[in-house]
Amino acid sequence: MVSNRVWLQALLLSLSLFLLPGLVMAQQILVAHVDRDQIEQGDIIQLSVMANFQTTSRGPDFALLHNDFNVLGTQASNQLRIINGQYSATTLWDVQLMAKRTGELTIPAFRVETAESQPIRIEVSPASQRSEEFRISFLEAEVDNRNPYVQSQVIYTLRYYHLGSLIQGNINPPQFNQMISERLQNQRNFERRVQGRVYRVYEWVYAIYPQASGELVIPPQTFDGRLLYERAIRLDNQASEPIKLQVKPIPASFPANATWLPAKRLMLKDEWTNENQLEVGDTLGRRISIEASGLRASQLPNPDWPQGEGFRLYSDPVNQRDHYEHGGISSIKSQDFMAVLQQAGKLDFEPIEIPWWNTQTDQLEIARLEGRSIQVATTANNETPSLPMESLTAPESMVAPSRFWPFVSALFALLWLITLWLYWQQRQQAQIQQNARLNPTHSPDTQARPALEAHKLQGLCQLPIEQLEPAVKSWLKQQGIEGIHRLKTDHPALYSQLIELEKTRYSQNQDSQPELDRQAIEQNLAELIQQKTQPKPPLHPLYPE
Repeated sequence: MVSNRVWLQALLLSLSLFLLPGLVMAQQILVAHVDRDQIEQGDIIQLSVMANFQTTSRGPDFALLHNDFNVLGTQASNQLRIINGQYSATTLWDVQLMAKRTGELTIPAFRVETAESQPIRIEVSPASQRSEEFRISFLEAEVDNRNPYVQSQVIYTLRYYHLGSLIQGNINPPQFNQMISERLQNQRNFERRVQGRVYRVYEWVYAIYPQASGELVIPPQTFDGRLLYERAIRLDNQASEPIKLQVKPIPASFPANATWLPAKRLMLKDEWTNENQLEVGDTLGRRISIEASGLRASQLPNPDWPQGEGFRLYSDPVNQRDHYEHGGISSIKSQDFMAVLQQAGKLDFEPIEIPWWNTQTDQLEIARLEGRSIQVATTANNETPSLPMESLTAPESMVAPSRFWPFVSALFALLWLITLWLYWQQRQQAQIQQNARLNPTHSPDTQARPALEAHKLQGLCQLPIEQLEPAVKSWLKQQGIEGIHRLKTDHPALYSQLIELEKTRYSQNQDSQPELDRQAIEQNLAELIQQKTQPKPPLHPLYPE
């Protein structure tokens, strides 16, 4: 009995290993991430650690966080999925953290069984200075730079704080006068501790670009809504403080003939194709890119490759794109060029420079692509063979066209003969069709038509009465006769027979009806065919001789 039980357990274990190959054979992976990596002291961040497997161990050692963070709460969950017969399992740990100090903190790597996560860096800035008085809700606005240069990027952040539960709220999009604005992110929600109280925060972030120097004012923003706080519903109307910007003009030291580019970072890059073993007539590809941080792509100049001697330039349309992130806008503008080499020997390409203003260091900088030299060889077709002075034979580069053009002429002559033969065949076919229309009695189809139609009529007239009348009308329609009323004048006998046929078909008393003369109907229909196939007499000339 014990041996049978052991055998049964071994069988169940084998079946579980066979049915769950994904859980047994898959590589164990542990991933950790946070909802924000740039916070203020007092903010509550959410740490999530996920394993692609189920575990019976204690899980990650969150005691490693105690040096730099307060652990406010942890929660673990398991999930098993079956997709197309494949099993997959995950284990998730959610942890709420609050930084103990400012500066750059590190969430350490965690280990679960054989899997290990990557460490995460957190930037913690000091808490914003706010009023000491207790407020249920408030609206604040801030910028990262109150003294920007004209057309430089300024990050504008609007936050709404509240206690309790938000029942209804409405905030209008900010209005920026004499500024271009771009929304960097949609509404983001998180929690932040302010003066010992945990507020729910709604945040909106914009990138704005002042278009004029001098003093510019960002007007107050307003919020209207309702809050449920301490079992009471309160109307909530909040307004932020206005923000004044002192916008600086373009510095006098910046080159007057250059595009004004105030940026945090700007680089020039290029990529070359087909640089080896170049000959006259070959093409040389080059992609030039301008990458910037703090500028939109529309503010960047178009990449330029100066035209020089020994090559001709062709360019594709400019390609540009913007990348939006919490810290601002980064952009790239690129263009593909193609140089056709026209001269053998050493070919020099000039360096490319773009001046820009570094808003971090507040000084002029130059983005530069160094010049380059390449060697262009003479093509084999352009090499002149060594011939005796008395020889009158032309070089090979001149003989090649004389061999080429006779071949082209022969090809065009052949195509012309084929076209002429097709035209003649078309004329013959058109002549045959015209003769058939003018002399229908000589057409084979016309001569055979009466016999064929007679054979059809013989079977048609043997149909039952309920089928005969619609069959005859269908047959007349094929002959070009719409309705039997057209037969009353030209074929009165056939017309009378068809009227009698209709009466017979729709009569209430079928037994008292006389016998239908099917042979007469067939004969009249045959005469109709004969009249339609007889040639029409020729028309008399308008002007007889």
